[in-house]
Amino acid sequence: MHEELAIQVRDVSKTYSLYGSQRDQFVDVLRLSRFGLRPRSAPTKFNALSNINLDVRRGQRLGIIGRNGAGKTTLLKLLCGNFKPTSGSVSVIGTVQALMSIGLGFHPEHTGRENVRASLLYNGLSQDEFTSATNDIIEFCELGEFFDQPFKTYSLGMQARLMFAAATAIHPDILIVDEVLGAGDAYFVAKSKARMQRLVESGCTMLLVSHSMSQVLALCETAVWIDQGKIRLRGDAFSVVKAYEEFMNNSVGEERSLAATQASHQLDPDKSDLIDREETSPQITQRSEINLDQSLASPSQGAPSLAGSEWSPLKRGQFDFVAPGGVSRWESSPGPKVCGFTIKTQSRKSNAVEILRPLEFHILIESESTAEYSCRYGLLISDIEGRSASIIYSPPDRFSLCNDETRHVTLGIDHMLLGLGDYVIGISVLDSTDLEFVNTATRYDLLGRSFLLSVTVPETLRPTTGHFVHPGRWKFSSLSDAI
Repeated sequence: MHEELAIQVRDVSKTYSLYGSQRDQFVDVLRLSRFGLRPRSAPTKFNALSNINLDVRRGQRLGIIGRNGAGKTTLLKLLCGNFKPTSGSVSVIGTVQALMSIGLGFHPEHTGRENVRASLLYNGLSQDEFTSATNDIIEFCELGEFFDQPFKTYSLGMQARLMFAAATAIHPDILIVDEVLGAGDAYFVAKSKARMQRLVESGCTMLLVSHSMSQVLALCETAVWIDQGKIRLRGDAFSVVKAYEEFMNNSVGEERSLAATQASHQLDPDKSDLIDREETSPQITQRSEINLDQSLASPSQGAPSLAGSEWSPLKRGQFDFVAPGGVSRWESSPGPKVCGFTIKTQSRKSNAVEILRPLEFHILIESESTAEYSCRYGLLISDIEGRSASIIYSPPDRFSLCNDETRHVTLGIDHMLLGLGDYVIGISVLDSTDLEFVNTATRYDLLGRSFLLSVTVPETLRPTTGHFVHPGRWKFSSLSDAI
């Protein structure tokens, strides 16, 4: 095994026997056929994993995603040594700490302190290390007086915090987390991320299984998508998550209405399984309508102008500044579709804009048939880790469109107020339902996580940090001058 690898999986398969009854399982497992007993029916074979090959470098943060029953937990149990593969080899170098389910290994009648003591002593800590680790766990958990209460009285979030702190207090070589973080709130996830970052920087390898794509994006640098016991895709976390979300959404659309799906979106031949959509469809909400004429009104000194910059008309099929993984088109109802997108800044066509400078988002719409429509256009801007930064909806747009015509939609921003960083843009075309019901509106098109926007800061504003920039003026004077 290469010395830089922490985990190496080669041609691993895991097959389970499924029995018709407990009696048949009892007879087969104990080999009672020697005494004349026979199962009433032969067991069927289920391939939980098939020919898995995986290398995980030391210090890597790997997310493992997939549907329930895809084989994710089976793979983790093989890495932990709980199971042996039916065929192939698994090599793991270093100590492993695994958080596989809430409450596993913690006695419900014992207090948090007693469970922590048992966990640390089991891992062979010295007295000095034990005291330091206990204090670290108490500080991280923030359980207060509940630390000395029975574990069974804790909420799921409190149990997750205690288990995670106990597992990471000993600095394992490999940390495996299976859905435990799903019980925590945003504060706990943020603390866990910082703690994991410190562990990884010290050389720890982390494997995270989660149905929360935002957690995978926030905590992992690479990801593996497992489907029906096989690795379907691997790569950087962003690209894998985006492909998985599109697959999940489009597959459920196929199940709901195959005819509508074929009319509105050409599916990839490899994306044909039927899947539960609820786990991955992002919820886009808005409480009140945005009047663009008012929200983009010029300040008293006059808004910056984009007139006179280098520009060529947006053409059908032109998609600029595409994010890793390509344009991700989700299953939608027949109707208007996005057929072009670009960004215009003050100087030229570009997706790099300075804070407080103007920019325009240009969207080209085409129709699949000649019809009249009433649409809202939505622009979702999120950071690379999936956190929503801004959601902007248009007023209703009522128009007629032939199947050979296009409609040009422009969103102008007079002053970019997003903070320094890279962002991802998604575009939706919806029926013009009132915005309080936008989640139930008919969706004609959605391009999820498909385009990139980079916000820069001029030297004069370099100290500025945060998600948004609030223009202001500093003034310095003595107390007497201020009075």
